[in-house]
This record gives sequence, C-alpha cells and structure tokens, in this order.
Amino acid sequence: MKFIARMIFFLVGLAFFTACQRSPQYQRDQDYFQGDPGSYYNRPASKSISERIEGMGQPKKRLLVMDFWNDTPVKSDTLGKFAADELRKGLYQTQRIIIPKDIKTEASTGDFLEGDKVRVSQLVAEGRKLGVSTVVIGRLTKTVFRSRGDEVGLLRQKQTLAAVDVEIKLFDVQNGRELMAAGKSGEASSNAVVAFEIESLEAAKYREELLTLALRKAVSLLVPEVVRSMEKLTWEGTIAKIAASKVYLNAGRASGLVSGDILKVMTVGDDVYDPASGAFLGRTAGQLKGTLEVVDFLGADGAVADVHTGSGFQEGDVVQLY
Repeated sequence: MKFIARMIFFLVGLAFFTACQRSPQYQRDQDYFQGDPGSYYNRPASKSISERIEGMGQPKKRLLVMDFWNDTPVKSDTLGKFAADELRKGLYQTQRIIIPKDIKTEASTGDFLEGDKVRVSQLVAEGRKLGVSTVVIGRLTKTVFRSRGDEVGLLRQKQTLAAVDVEIKLFDVQNGRELMAAGKSGEASSNAVVAFEIESLEAAKYREELLTLALRKAVSLLVPEVVRSMEKLTWEGTIAKIAASKVYLNAGRASGLVSGDILKVMTVGDDVYDPASGAFLGRTAGQLKGTLEVVDFLGADGAVADVHTGSGFQEGDVVQLY
C-alpha cells in the first residue's frame, strides 16, 4: 500500500510539473508576441553610416552666462557672480562649449526678469548683439542655515550646515526660445570646537563662505544638463565679411570647423510677435541661398570659405553644417 501511495504521489507531481513547464520554443513565441526587448519589433532603428558620423558631434557653440540673481535673504553682492563664474568654469572644462572671454556686458539676470517672467525679446537681442548662440540666466531661490551641537561646556562641538537652491534657464538666441529649465540644490557643513560663544560661526561672512561651498556643489550638478541641451541645438555661424570671391566666417578652428567642411547659407529668419500681447514668439526659419566650402582659417576662431553653390550672400547670413 505504501508503494502504491508513493507511486500515485509521484505521478501526480510529475503531471503538475509537466503542466507548468513551457518548451523553449513556446517561451520564445510568447516573448516575441509580448514585445520582448530583444525581439525585432522592439529594437531601435539602426542608423545609417552617415547618421552615425553626423552624430559624432557638431562645432562648438558660443554661450553667454549672465551673473545670477540672488533672490534670497542673504544679501550679498558676490554670490550671484560667484554662481555664474562656477558655471562658466564648469562648462569651459568640458571643452565642448565656447565661453567667450572677449565679450563684455553690464547686464545680469535681474535685468531680464519681470516678476516670475523672463523678458525674452530683450534677452535674445542682447545675445545677438554679443554674437552668441545661447544665453543662460540663473537665480538663487533659497538658502538655509542650521547649527547644532553641545549647548553646555567650556569647549563645545558645533556643526553648521548650509543649503542653497539654484535655478537656471537656457535660451536659444537664434530662434528666440527656451531650451531648458533646471534646478539643483547643494549643501555644505563645517565642524568646529568653540569656547563659550559661537558668534564667529554665525557671522555673516562665515555664513557667506559656507554658502559658496554649497553653491559650488549645486552648480556643478547643472553643468551636464546644460551640455546635453546645447548638443541638441543645431550649430549656427554667421558670415562676417565678403571680399571678392572669399567669404569670412565668425567661426573657425576653435569652434571645431575643419578644412573641407560644406556649409549651407541661410537668410536670417523673421521675428514673430503675438499681435494681441506683443510677446516675442520666436524666429522663422531662413531660406536656403547656397553652400560654402571651408578652405582656410583666420585668427583664433575665424574661417575663410569659397562659394560652392548659389549666390547673393550677405554679411549676417546664417551658416550651418550641410
């Protein structure tokens, strides 16, 4: 009887196990119809050779960083400039963006803000005047300080913490549109052993020094986001001068152009405004005039080109990689 019972238990278990199994072919069929990531229909479309080469990078774009607006109770004349300088330094170190050192502006972020709104048309006009493709404005929105530690004793262990919130916006100058908006937070702390009083740890200068460390951390987190947004933007240069058969461009080796590059020449588009509110909406795409071929370079970041096709080129016309 025990033998028969064991056999019955074995057969029932075998039937259950077999019913729960799926052949490898069945599993492959199920994965195929349910959208397995490795199936044909879920694979990303393969890029052509020309698309892969094209995606390896465009010439570097010129970016202007306005000094940030300090919108916090910590009133300091240096924090906004410090934050902007940290962003400039971080972007320069990537070697993927040009931060012009030869342009000067007295304007800062606060000059282009009206409440929570950005005066885009004025900001874009300033960027075009200075010959950059993008402009960053920034704002310090919040600061927090806290101290904790021993309350009694001759020598007291104290920790002071500082935190700051930073926001930035990136604008495409050529097309008059916002490319990105991002915000990050940074923190810093300091430990000290103090005797009797802690006024030195709470002084304005000490707080400002601690706040700059927090700012540095916050801004460093914004650098890769700016770079990613910039790389999605189509590179554009400008015809600076036309003399005889030569066309001179405001971009060259430093920007990443190479001899033999073919550039298309476009007319400057028209600015479009909302007829009801007068708000700046953007700029239309220009018309294709022809193409140029880069043949030589001029100065630190200029190029010389020959006319490849087309005619009627003018100073100020836009050039893009073909």
